[in-house]
Amino acid sequence: MIRFSEIISSDQIKLFKVVCINSFNSCYLISLLILSLFSRQIAVLFAPDYYVYFYVLLPVVNGGLSMLVVALFFSLIKHKVAPSRYQNKNKVLIVSFLTGVLTIYAAGSQIVALGVFLTVMYVTILNLRNFMRKLWVYLAPDKILTKEDMLNFSSFFVSLITAFIVLNLTVSFVHDFFGAGQAFNFKPGIEGILDAVYFTFICVTTVGFGDIVPLTPFAKIIVSFECISSYIMLALFIGVINRGITKAKQ
Repeated sequence: MIRFSEIISSDQIKLFKVVCINSFNSCYLISLLILSLFSRQIAVLFAPDYYVYFYVLLPVVNGGLSMLVVALFFSLIKHKVAPSRYQNKNKVLIVSFLTGVLTIYAAGSQIVALGVFLTVMYVTILNLRNFMRKLWVYLAPDKILTKEDMLNFSSFFVSLITAFIVLNLTVSFVHDFFGAGQAFNFKPGIEGILDAVYFTFICVTTVGFGDIVPLTPFAKIIVSFECISSYIMLALFIGVINRGITKAKQ
């Protein structure tokens, strides 16, 4: 009898966990954006006669589109720009497919949505811990970032944005679940995902158009925290860019 450990070594499992932590939130954001673009068409598939399409076909399609977008990203950066990421390309593609599948199930199941929320928050905390360890290196007086450093910095920023999107969606869901009214003036159903993505990007970039706003005290507290965190991250990002970028040592 062939054991599982003989097929996949413990080192491969550990490497896959690291790849999941580094890429889960970014891949989930991509799958959310894909879902948002086709929200009106997908909303029709909630009809009872289309359960097979919603729970079988759509997850596969969304996962495949997520893989395609990530593959295009790798084709653009190539192995010279981010060698460590390029080496794990296949594992990242697997993660992107899984997140694409999860996005569909999270849109149709409250339990899956809660599980995804906890996963995103857990990954964000781990990424935040790793980022804080590197932050002091980035802020060293004579430090000039490499392209790999900039990709790591950008990856964490994207991870943080994803966490904010999922957090806003979860706050909206919790308010609806307990009958506390609307937390945000998002559109109902799956179309609200696009509003959550749009609203989060508006907050992160400190634009604040005001067409979508928090409506309850708890939602306002959450958004205030997001704005402060985003403002700090943007200041750090602009600061390290102004220092310049050097090529990584060969």
